[in-house]
Amino acid sequence: MIPDMFELNPITQIRLDDKGLQQALLRLDQLTSGMERGSLALPPDALEDLRNRLRVGLPQGKSFAECTAVKRRESMLLGLYLNDLNSASAQAWLPALDQYVLESILGTDPKALKFHLLRKATQLYFTHYGKERIPCLDMLCALLESAWRFVAPERLDAISKVWAENAQILFAPDALEKVAETWTPGTSVQNLADHFEIHEDSLFRENLFEELILSRLRKVPLNESDSELNELVIAEKERVLASGLRLGAASVRVLINRSQQENHSVVPDCWADQLVTFACDPRIPNSDMRSRWWGWATSYEKDLAIRALSKISLEEFIRLLEQSLEGTAQGRQFVARRRFLMKLFDMGLVIEARLVIPRNLYLSLNAKTREVLAPSWLSGSQDTSFVCLRCSDNVYLIEGTHSFALRGFIGVNAFPIKGYWDDVPRQYSVPQFRVSQSDCQLYQIHHGSYWPQEFHQQLRRQRIEWDIFR
Repeated sequence: MIPDMFELNPITQIRLDDKGLQQALLRLDQLTSGMERGSLALPPDALEDLRNRLRVGLPQGKSFAECTAVKRRESMLLGLYLNDLNSASAQAWLPALDQYVLESILGTDPKALKFHLLRKATQLYFTHYGKERIPCLDMLCALLESAWRFVAPERLDAISKVWAENAQILFAPDALEKVAETWTPGTSVQNLADHFEIHEDSLFRENLFEELILSRLRKVPLNESDSELNELVIAEKERVLASGLRLGAASVRVLINRSQQENHSVVPDCWADQLVTFACDPRIPNSDMRSRWWGWATSYEKDLAIRALSKISLEEFIRLLEQSLEGTAQGRQFVARRRFLMKLFDMGLVIEARLVIPRNLYLSLNAKTREVLAPSWLSGSQDTSFVCLRCSDNVYLIEGTHSFALRGFIGVNAFPIKGYWDDVPRQYSVPQFRVSQSDCQLYQIHHGSYWPQEFHQQLRRQRIEWDIFR
């Protein structure tokens, strides 16, 4: 036996430098950040036991602190509120997440807030964002904003690092607005939320969609239209927002409110078609549809929308009128007829205008134009078009292309087509609009240069004073 064969060399001493140690600790912290300190998992019935303690104890007069005196109390309570804040049945026994409850769970010192509780509280913040579920939202914002600033950088994983670096934005009192302000063209709402690590199925993410779309609508210049934004609203118009309104309805409300506040209660021409494509035609007789899209609006606000759509119909009729008179003996009357119609509209005498066009023209319209104009159509191969005007002082007018004479009626019951103003666009025949002179209270042929004054005199004989020539 050779003795040297049994002599072992000394084992090399293992050395781990500080950098390696910190990396190992950080990795361990990342792996266990969602676990409870001192235990890898909670008992499966722990939350239900806590629920029962609150259901039974609070009605017996026990304090919140007494009812929640359980192991890992703070984390258990955060888990309870995270799970149950959106439960209608829990409202009967779960105390509101007010200042007292929040301080009881998280304390008041952001420096002393444990990291795993901070992460869970942040998840709670995003999931249930809003004062309806979190009455002390402002206090929670301030606590989270400060706490994330105090976390040592080496403890931050990829998600936590985003929250810490953007704490002043994410946990500001106006966090939704601040996050929306960071949007850049071409970025989707989903991508923006992902950038800030705002998880799906959270109220913050849902409300961010609303804030981003509506804030962009509030910033579009009055006489401009954002085609990319319009397409996004139309694609998502049915999405129900936290306010209870559908996105399309909320978007139309922004446009109407801005028209009132910034444009003397006149909807800009470039916005008018969006009132229909974002929502629906406010003239639609279907009460369920009107309630669905215009239930938020007052009568005055709906009238603003109807007036904007009526202008589109009236302008389209004038275009058809010019086309019908071009190259004819009556062509010289076009300017006077156009001026007369626009004068009525500009003076606010036209409340509503509805267009009736030949069937072949109706069929040639693209879907969007047909939706915005909402025209009725004529049977047969007629080439005449009509515009029906509902005006102030209970006056109803029918004007037509070609050499059609202006016809007027006093009161809706005198209008020749019963139920016309409450009906959907549909087919009519020309004779329904070519009412004989004897059946009209007002009848004006467009001859000479004084026919507008003659029409004015007819109105006066009906005791209607329209200062058309002021």
